[in-house]
Amino acid sequence: MKKIICIGECSLDIVFDGDRPMDAMPGGRIVNAAAMLARDTLPVVMASEAATDPVGDRVVRFLADAGVDTSSVDRFTEGHTPVTLFTGSGEMPRTMTRYESYPDRGFDIIWPRVDDDSIVVFGGYYALDSRMRQRMLPFLNHCAERGAIMVYLPGFMAQRESRITRVMPAILENLELAHIIIARNNDLKLLFGVDSDQKCYTDRVDFYCRSMVNVDPACRTINYFSGKEVTHSEIPEKICTSLTWNAGVVAGVVASIYEQRLTPADLDAPGPELRETILRAAVMSASRAADAIDESWHLCIQN
Repeated sequence: MKKIICIGECSLDIVFDGDRPMDAMPGGRIVNAAAMLARDTLPVVMASEAATDPVGDRVVRFLADAGVDTSSVDRFTEGHTPVTLFTGSGEMPRTMTRYESYPDRGFDIIWPRVDDDSIVVFGGYYALDSRMRQRMLPFLNHCAERGAIMVYLPGFMAQRESRITRVMPAILENLELAHIIIARNNDLKLLFGVDSDQKCYTDRVDFYCRSMVNVDPACRTINYFSGKEVTHSEIPEKICTSLTWNAGVVAGVVASIYEQRLTPADLDAPGPELRETILRAAVMSASRAADAIDESWHLCIQN
């Protein structure tokens, strides 16, 4: 049966206002996009790991309550589920501090079955770290061989890897596996040192992957690049730098691919109408996610 397989880290984000903790929410675009897709009744499987601690319980419960299949989430006993603290004042904290304690050996998950028309979403540091990657890469290759659509989300917290050269080979492998990339300007600048998404796509991405969707908050646009063509869509007057908004973009793109029953070939040379349809779905999903925010502290999380 056609399904959406999301591979990413389970973690918890905690926001502080000065010295006072405000609240917490599951972290990462992939986890939040998986929950959004499942709430829209799409079949979603989460492939990840979480400790058997209260933090892990909270994140896994968040996914399960949304309707995500969590049977491929490994619950490890040695270590703790990662936590990221956002410290500062006001709505835009300046400092992120991460705490994690993974076992040396792990990522012993039971991979879900991959059907020919499945959609696989992967990315972040989870797709680069050597501990996870040695188990993940064979599965990603298997998915690609089965004809699944591969959706790659580049980018990670700079604090997790100070030297990009160490992970660049893995980044290039991921680009080559992908049929469509969903990025943000900050991701592209961190990974490739390029401010212009057009230049980054032309010089660094197009050789590996023909489709790239990028959120550009500074220009208030979301752009779809394919070959020499680009389609732009304006971003509404909402906070487009927040995790929730960007997770909504991911959910919108993936849902559009699912509902249109696209194939890898469709994304290799998407025409103007298809690009516009995907961007429209991305903006609508992200705007709906932003409209659902009822607490300003959500806007502080931009990982």
